[in-house]
Amino acid sequence: MHQGLSATGLPRPALVFSALFVLAAIPVSLSTILPLVDYPDHLARMYLLAHLPDSPTLQTYYATDWHPLPNLAMDAIVPMLSRVIPLVSAGKLFVLATFLLLAGGVAALHRVLAGRWTLWPCLAFSLLYNRVFLWGFLNYLFGVGLALCAFAAWIALRERSAATRMIVSAVFCLATYFSHLMAYGVLGLLIFGYEVGLLWRHRAAVTQWARELLVAGLPFVPPAAILMIGSAGAASGATHFGSPWRKLDLLFSIFDNYSRPFDVACFVLALGAFAVGAWRRWIRLDPRMALPLSLLGLAFLALPSQLFTGSGADHRLPLVLALVGVAATSWVGPEPRIERRFLAGALALFLLRLGVVTASWHASDREYAAVLAAFETVPMGSRIAVAFPPGALHVDATPLAHLPTWAIAQREAFVPILMAFPTQQPVSLKQPYRDLAALLPPERLWRALVAGRAPLDPAQREGLESFDFVAFTDAKPFTVAGANGLEPVYTDARFGIYRLKH
Repeated sequence: MHQGLSATGLPRPALVFSALFVLAAIPVSLSTILPLVDYPDHLARMYLLAHLPDSPTLQTYYATDWHPLPNLAMDAIVPMLSRVIPLVSAGKLFVLATFLLLAGGVAALHRVLAGRWTLWPCLAFSLLYNRVFLWGFLNYLFGVGLALCAFAAWIALRERSAATRMIVSAVFCLATYFSHLMAYGVLGLLIFGYEVGLLWRHRAAVTQWARELLVAGLPFVPPAAILMIGSAGAASGATHFGSPWRKLDLLFSIFDNYSRPFDVACFVLALGAFAVGAWRRWIRLDPRMALPLSLLGLAFLALPSQLFTGSGADHRLPLVLALVGVAATSWVGPEPRIERRFLAGALALFLLRLGVVTASWHASDREYAAVLAAFETVPMGSRIAVAFPPGALHVDATPLAHLPTWAIAQREAFVPILMAFPTQQPVSLKQPYRDLAALLPPERLWRALVAGRAPLDPAQREGLESFDFVAFTDAKPFTVAGANGLEPVYTDARFGIYRLKH
C-alpha cells in the first residue's frame, strides 16, 4: 500500500489536513489589509498597545486600560509578535492561528469521539470563510477554536483522575474566557451537555450526578468570579431581539460571503448532500453529542441579536453548530467508493469558494493600497474626523468604514471611531478627545457634510475645528455636499480625504 494512502484508498488525514490548511491560508497570505469589517480597527489597537509607551504623540490622544476583559486573545498575542515582525504580518499570523485552532479543534474532537483519525473533519475547512469571520470577530473565533480543543481534551481525559481533569480544564477555561466571553459560554454548554447526557444514559446514582457535575463545574468558577468582580459594567448597554424569522437566515451565514446567489447554491448543495447522507444512514451522529448540540441550538434560538455591549450575539452560534456538527458526525456508509465521491465533491466546493474569496480579496487589496497611499500625505499626529452613513457598517467585498483607523498605525493620528469600549478593549480615548468623539459621531457629520440635511450646531462646528482632516466613506458612490472649507486630498467613488481649511 502506498504510504500516503489509507486502507480505503483515501489519502492520509494528516496530509489532507495540511494541504487544506495551506490552501485556506492563500487569501490571507496574499493580502495586506484583510477585508474584514473590524480588521483595520483591530490592527490600530494592536499598534497602540505595542507603541503607546514610547510615543508622546499617541499619548496625547490615547491611553491603555488593562483590566480582566473577556475579549483579549488578539490583544495579548499580536502586540508582542509585532515587536519582532511587521504588524501586518503579526495580524495575519493570528488569523492563520485562528484557522488552525478551528479546524484542528474539529479534528481533535472528532478523533476522541470516533476513536480514530479520518478525513471527515476536514470538511471544517469549508466553513472558515464565513459571515462571522468577514465581520472581523477574531477574538471570538480564536476563543471558539480554544473551546473545541478544550472540549476534546475533556473527553479524552474522561477516564482519568478528577484532579487531572479539573487542572487541565481550569487552564482551558481561563484561556477561553480571556479570549472571548461567548466562547467561554460555548465551552460550558458543551461540557455540561456531554456530562448530563452520559449520566442520564448510564442511569447514574444521585451521588454520581453530584460528583461529576461538581468536577465539570469547578474549573468554570474562577473565570466566573473574575467576570463578576473584575469586569464591572459588562452588563451595561441595550439588549435587542431581532425578528424570529431572522434566525432562519442566520443559519445561512456559515456560507454567506460575497455573492448571494452563488453562496445560496453552495449552501443548498452542501445541506442537501448532508441530508441525503443522513437519510441513507451513511452519516451517523455520535449519540453522546445529541444533548450538547441541542443546548447550542436552544441558546441560538434564545439569544438576542444585541446583548449588552456585544453585537450579533445570535449571529455567532450557527458557525459553532456547524463545526461541532462536523466533529460529532462520521461517515459509516458501507461503500468506500461513495465516501470518496462525497469527499471529492466537498473538496471541489471548497476550492470553488476559496477561488471566489481569493479573487475578491485581491481586488480589495488594490483598493486599500490606493487609500493607504493617500494617508501617507497626512502629517504625523494629525486629527482625522470620520463621516459615514448609518448603513456603512456591513459586510461587503471591500469594507471601508473602519479603514480610517489604520491612520493610527500609519501616521499616529487621532481617529475618533477607534473602538475603545471599557467592557471590550484595553484602550481608551483621553480627554478632551473622548468628548470630541461623542460630539461628532460619523453619522452626524455625514448628515451635515454629505447629505446636507442637518447643519452642525455651534458646538459641533467648534468641535470640527479641532480636526485637521475629514475622511468620508460609504458602501456606494457619493459626493460631498458641504464642501465649503474642505480641500480634497484624495477622492474616489467610495472614499475621500479632505483637509479642513481653518
